[in-house]
Amino acid sequence: MKHTVFVILSVLLIASCSRRPDYLIGEKEMEALLVDIHKTEAVIESNYSLYSSNADKKKLREAVFLRHGVTQEQFDTTLVWYGHHIDKYMQVYDKVVERLKAENEEAKKLLAEENSQTMTQPGDSVDVWKQKRFHTFDTRVSSNLLTFDIATDENFRTRDYFEFKFKVLMLPKLSVKPQVYMAVRHANNDIVYNRVDVDKEGWCVLPLQADSVAAISRVYGYVLLPMQSVQEKMYIDSLTLIRRHYNDRIPVVDKQKSLSAQPVAKSPKGLAAKQFPKTVKQIGS
Repeated sequence: MKHTVFVILSVLLIASCSRRPDYLIGEKEMEALLVDIHKTEAVIESNYSLYSSNADKKKLREAVFLRHGVTQEQFDTTLVWYGHHIDKYMQVYDKVVERLKAENEEAKKLLAEENSQTMTQPGDSVDVWKQKRFHTFDTRVSSNLLTFDIATDENFRTRDYFEFKFKVLMLPKLSVKPQVYMAVRHANNDIVYNRVDVDKEGWCVLPLQADSVAAISRVYGYVLLPMQSVQEKMYIDSLTLIRRHYNDRIPVVDKQKSLSAQPVAKSPKGLAAKQFPKTVKQIGS
């Protein structure tokens, strides 16, 4: 009888030690949180010029926890528990990896569809946008980020002027404003870029002019609605990306910035290794 009681108590003790406490982050939520953390770190890594200060990095990371309705302390406490239950952590992390792979495969399919038109139209003023003309952003799902990446052809010239334009509808009131970013990478790896925060509904226009020396290699960028714990949506439509060949009537873009050429790792198809977040930059691999 004593032996039986001892066995029962031992089983109960083991079960209580392996059971996840209620105050920790749930398994499904932990999985979703880790996915977004990976994406956020990739955004920081691939856009160092925008998130060079610790304060900017902290703000973006805090937005992830805010979106999921958890605190840094809860996350740290949950990680400590998983540190004592590695087998359970690996089960969660395997699902995280699978989700990231699945999203990357979907991104590859979309990029293949977008690039089905191999040549842009010739002309002094041409719309080179290849994606849908509208997009719905949601702070609680992966659709909070719209990216574009346009490979150039013989119709692109040095000093080309680009104007990324769309109409904003139902702009949510957020502590961090939506961001619009566009960059041109040249054949010598020099980069010029421009960014703007969306602070009102209506037309949003982001201009950028390529360098006068080197040929254009790629035109890329994104529109980002910051992650939040409360679901918010933003709609944009009438998306265009106008390429204009240089002439004396082209306005000067005062606020754009440049980055000098630096050695960068190349993917098998020539994409810069730090051009996009990890889940996006692998599209060309």
